[in-house]
Amino acid sequence: MMRSTILWGVLFLVGALGLYMVKYKVQAIRTEVAVTEKQLREEKKNLHVLDAEWTYLNRPDRLRQLSAKYLDVKPAHAQQIADFASFPYSQRTAASQQANEREDEAPQTDGLTLASGVAHVR
Repeated sequence: MMRSTILWGVLFLVGALGLYMVKYKVQAIRTEVAVTEKQLREEKKNLHVLDAEWTYLNRPDRLRQLSAKYLDVKPAHAQQIADFASFPYSQRTAASQQANEREDEAPQTDGLTLASGVAHVR
């Protein structure tokens, strides 16, 4: 009788300790979920503000004024439109292609050099 009482007592203590640990682990997870939900609400609010700013900055009248002020864009004429097939095609030799591939830097120009390596002169 004494052994079974000790065994049941040990099992009770192990169960109580396990239940205690699970309880506090659940509380820690609930706290973490609450913090994450708060961050999520803040991010949704920030996205809402950014969406409103984006909409405000992309108003057609504002873009029209900025393009007139900073861009020198004129309407295209029919003579300026060409088919892709009408452009002359020049074949480069394999050596010049390899030399271009090995270039680490884009060529230096007076204007801007785009990420594609194409120079844009203002």
